[in-house]
Parts: sequence; C-alpha cells; structure tokens
Amino acid sequence: MDELGFEGIPLPQPAVAPAASPAPGPGAPEAVAARAVAPETVPALTARLAGRLQRTHAGVLAAHQAVIAWQLARAAGGPTALFPTPAPPRPGDAVATILHAAARAFRAEGAGPYQGGAALTWLDEAPELPGGAPRVERDGEEWRIGDGERPFAVLAPHGPRHSRPEPPPPRFPPDPRPLARTTVTRLTAADLDALAAGDIARVLGAAFDQSDLPAAVLPAPWPTRLLDTVTFADPRGGRNGQGLLLATTRLPGHAEEAWPHCLAAALELLRVHAFHQGLHLCLPGARATLPVRRPVLVDVRDTPAPPPGTELRLEAEVTATGMLPRPYATADCRVTVADRPLARLRDVGVVLKEGPGQDALDPARPGLRTGVTGKRVVAGELHTAIFAEGDLGTVPLPGSTTRVTGRVRPRLPRGDFRMLDRVVDGHGEWDAYRPGSWGLAEYDVPADPWYVRENGGTMPQLALMETALQAAGLFSGMLGVAGAYPDGHLSCRNLDGRARLLRHVDTPGTTVEQHVTLRSHSPLPGGVMHRYDFRLRAGGEPFYEGEAVHGFFTPELLAEQQGLDGGTYRPPWLERHPPAPADVRRLDPRRDPRPGRGRLALLEDVTLVPGGGDHGTGYVLCDKPVRRDDWFFHHHFFQDPVMPGSAGVQMLYQAVHAYALHTGLLDHLVHPRLHIAVGEELHWSYRGQILREHRRVRGEAHIRAVRREDHRVLLFADGSVWRDDLRIYQVDNIAADIRGEAA
Repeated sequence: MDELGFEGIPLPQPAVAPAASPAPGPGAPEAVAARAVAPETVPALTARLAGRLQRTHAGVLAAHQAVIAWQLARAAGGPTALFPTPAPPRPGDAVATILHAAARAFRAEGAGPYQGGAALTWLDEAPELPGGAPRVERDGEEWRIGDGERPFAVLAPHGPRHSRPEPPPPRFPPDPRPLARTTVTRLTAADLDALAAGDIARVLGAAFDQSDLPAAVLPAPWPTRLLDTVTFADPRGGRNGQGLLLATTRLPGHAEEAWPHCLAAALELLRVHAFHQGLHLCLPGARATLPVRRPVLVDVRDTPAPPPGTELRLEAEVTATGMLPRPYATADCRVTVADRPLARLRDVGVVLKEGPGQDALDPARPGLRTGVTGKRVVAGELHTAIFAEGDLGTVPLPGSTTRVTGRVRPRLPRGDFRMLDRVVDGHGEWDAYRPGSWGLAEYDVPADPWYVRENGGTMPQLALMETALQAAGLFSGMLGVAGAYPDGHLSCRNLDGRARLLRHVDTPGTTVEQHVTLRSHSPLPGGVMHRYDFRLRAGGEPFYEGEAVHGFFTPELLAEQQGLDGGTYRPPWLERHPPAPADVRRLDPRRDPRPGRGRLALLEDVTLVPGGGDHGTGYVLCDKPVRRDDWFFHHHFFQDPVMPGSAGVQMLYQAVHAYALHTGLLDHLVHPRLHIAVGEELHWSYRGQILREHRRVRGEAHIRAVRREDHRVLLFADGSVWRDDLRIYQVDNIAADIRGEAA
C-alpha cells in the first residue's frame, strides 16, 4: 500500500489574503455574463451526456425491479399494485452537500493544495441547509464552514509540522461484540436502499427485528445513498484487528473535487457497519451523527479529479467500536481508483444517538431490547456499558433517588473481561434485600471468544466463574448496594464460592442465561455481604451452578484483610520440605502455549516435584512477577484495578496441566487439551487482593489423585495462591480432565 504519495487536499494557500468583499452571488451581473459567453467545453458536454445516460439507465433498472417485485408479491398473495405507494423521500446527505459546497468555494478562490493534507473538525452536527450552500470563510490558516450565524466545521492545513503519529496496534485486539448477529457479509445497492428505508430485519435477519416497536422509536431515515456495494471482509481484519470493510461508489457528476465524496462515502460505510453490528438497537430513534472536536485527517493524491461516474473503491480498517458515551465506530480508510491511491482518511467516525426528544436511559420508557425468550429487558447493553465504565449518575436505578459521588463503586469488568450484556428480569425491592430476590441476565458469547482461543480451544474455569459471578455483583448493585456509602469509596470483592460443571456445552456463538438468587444479606460495619446461588443456562438447560459470597467494602474494612493465616507467613510446601535436587524439575512454560497463551499465559517459572506435595502424589509451584501493565488491571475494575480471583484459580489449573504435560502422564495422548471435569465441585476462598503495587504472585498445587484412561487423564489437586509473602487464596478440588487421541 503506497501511502507516502499523498500530497494534499485542494485548499487556499495560507499566504493568499482573503477577499475584502464577498464574492458575487449566482445572480450577479458578472456571473450572468460569464455564463452567457462561456462556450460549453467538450469535456463538460461529455460529462452532461454521461450523466443523462446514467439517469436513464437507473430509471429503466428501477422499472425492471418494480416489475419483478410485483411478480413476486403476486405469487406470494401480497399486494398486486404494479407501482406501490412510494416511500417518503429520504433527506440528502448533509455532510456531502456541505463538503462539496466548501470545495467549490475553495476552487472559486483559486486555492492550491496544502502539502500533506488537511484536518476537518466538526464543531457540531452537520445541519440540513434548506436555503442552499454553507458559508465558507477564511480565518488565518483555517477555513470555517457555517450557516452565517455559527461555524459547524473547521478545515485546517495538515502538513509535516502537524503530523500525528499513528498509534501502535493493540496488543490484544478486543473481540467483536455485536448487539445482534447476522450471517450477511455483502450488501448490494438494493440492500443498502432497504436498510436506509428501515427494512433492516429483512436484510440482516430476525435478530434485528423491531417491528413490534412504535414508529417513533425506530431508526431515523438515512440520507440518500452514496455507496453501491458493501462487503464485510473480515470481522477481525485490519491493522487493529477490529474489522475490514470494503465498498464501492461512483463519483457524482457535480463533484468538482473527489475528496468530499470520498469522505462522505467513508462516513456512510461506517454508518452501515454500526447498524450491521446492531449498535442502533439500544437507542430509540437511532440516527448517525458525527463525532465533534475529533479531527479527521484527509490526504488526497495531487492529481486531477476522476471524471464523473468513475468507480471508487474504499477499504476501511475499523480502529474502534464502542458504546460510550453513545455507540460509535471509527476507522481509517483508503480510497483507490483503478487500483491507484486517490485519498487516505484517518480517524473517520460516526456516533449513534437517540432521536430528538428521546432518552435511551429514561427508566419510564419501555425497553427496546429483548432477551432470548423475547421478553423486554430491564437494562440493555448501553446500561451495562455504563455500569462497567461510565458515569453511574446517568443510570437511574429502580426505586433510588441517591446521587453517588464516591469515585470507586461496585462495577462490572470492562472490555473483553465483561461477560454480561443485558439484565432481562428480576424480582426484588430497592434497599430491602429479601432472601429469595432473584435476577436474570444474559451474555452473548462471541463466536470465537478470546478465552477459548487462548486456552487451547476449550472453556477455561476463569470464564465460567466470571460469567456467573458478574451477574451476582450487578444484581446486588441493583438491589441497593450501588447507593450504599454514596460519598465514599466502595469496592466489590468475591470472598468464597463453590461451583460445579453439570455438562460440557459449546457456548461460543450462543447466549448464556445468568440466573442469581439472593440467599442472605449481612450488614457489616463499613460494608455489606451477600450470599447467592447462581446457575448458567444455554438453550434453556443448566450447565453450571454454585454458590458465592460477595463483600462490598469501604477502604477501611478492605484494609483489614489479613490473608488466610491471620497475617503470618506460611511458606509454600517446597520451602518447608526441600527435596533432593535430583527430584526437582524446573521449566519456563512461556515458550509452551499449551497451558495458556496471550492473556491466559499465567505461568512463568515453574517447579515440579513428582511424588512431592502433601499427598505424596505430585507437587507444582509457579512464580510470576506482578507487572503494572498486566492486562487484567485495565479491565477489572474501572478506577479500582485488582487481579481477579478467577485468574488465580486459572493459574492453578494451568499449573496442574503443566505438571501432567512435563511428567509423562500424557505421553499416551496426541494433542491433549485441558477440560474441566464434569460433576466435580470446585471450592475457593479469597482473603486478600493483588494490586499493581505488589511484587509477585505464587501458586502451588498438591496432586491428590491421578486416574489414567485410554483417551484421557483425570487429575485432582488442592492449591493456594500467595501475594508476596501472604497466602490469600485457598482452592480445593481442582479437577482437570485432560483429553486427547490415543497415541
């Protein structure tokens, strides 16, 4: 990709002073005389005839499509009118109109290109201008585009001295999290027209159906279409691993410059992407707007504009998709003509917002989203995103008038570590905490979740625990804990739990139902403690269940945690029973991805003692430093970073896996993979936390029993986790089911 040849966008040179008086309007005598005497050039005549031919061809094609639609409708027993009532006309593309008018104004000034390009910054939403073109005025090196009363966009030079370094790609690209799933990967012009008219479910599938909602909350009509085709080439494609989009468009006959059309088409492509992801489904009257105060960098090849009707190809690499403060998508886009670079656009973005007079967070408004059973949800994806990392003051909780001012609050994890999407239903009363109160949430498991990819293709205990426990923590907040100690900090920590896998389920690409029931409420001096039962279901059938205790602590109460041994140092077994050197095996599993890779590469220095441990069956000790940039601190929790206990439990499962891999227990298996044993109940207790300022984490596992079969090996172990010199986790009955093909 040649991106070094872009030289600039046609703009006035800074050295040219603005005119002292306004340019003559289109009705001025000089302009009329110029039109009367200027002969029509051959290229202009050719362009006009080509435009006429295109319009004629489009009319014939539309008539042909109408006949086909009439025939299909008649065959299906539907309306038989050959020419149905036309849909209301869609608005023109305000962005394209404004930018084309600005380009004409620049050309009228005799402007030359800025070397390096330009930065376009929207100060407000692009308005409809029924009176005609916007007003374009020079202000030093900048050009302000407005309606005569206020500017709504600024165009400024962007050369080497304004260079903005391209950020590095993310180390761990986030998983795509569409609000609705579709198998459609290519859209034609007819599909795009149907989307623009609001017929989204017919194009993208039943998951996008909103036919039972009032018309006032359906998406706003889209502007006139600019794109001819859209292809969703790769949901993990592009430099940032966030998606690769392809599209085609044709340069209109009125385009004096190509760059306005390129930019407007790129914005349309991002709007299509946002709706393809279902981001509009959580907003009443969803409409696409432009992010304000965020410069878009526009670089255009310094060549004559292609003739009207020329096909342009767009290749957009999505750089981010998110929910806050409202759903958005950003991308970098490359535009080519006949495989030659024409334009490059950086930081193009769209934001979806509610329609005028609508409020997506209004608790009195019926929910827009539905769960897997078709029931309207209590809180949708926008709400849960706010619970994770937004302004909690914007989410009215049922029965609460409390305004929270404390910075640290009970939160859902964020990013890829948030494993809850919607709150579907519940029974409880604010600040009552009655045993038997229950809540139901849902989690749309990605089709290829990171924790399965990085765990050798199987579901890790970490993901099951988080999917169950996050629902319990959120339900406590909705029952009233979110308003407790409103002027102070309040942290959520899991204390104890037990869990059992009932059956193996292939959850990727499905929706998991998360059911929690409050069993007890215990007020504390400086906190609250809740005990829950939890159950996960897939396809309506349970597959994981257990019990957990959550504590909600002020900093003073949290500081009183002294570990599992009353604050004294209890060394690992290896320090208390130093074996002979010949019995010890040391390894560095960072080069062995089988126990876990990427974010789940939780093992570093590992010591194995076959025949060691409390039961004389085997022992493993792992040791790793705490790094301030460890991935989990950014995700768990916002403004309250802590290593999740589930990561410590997963580290012990990996330690057992490493022991089996490197002591010959799996030599009779080909491609062994770690599974969780069905029917075995895991127990855990946490009495401390691991923060960025701590130095190291150690975990040990004592093998209790080993059972070898033809196609698998079962290992049972108990373990502990240390933070520096304090033992803080106890984990019992780690049951690893390692399966493979017989060698």
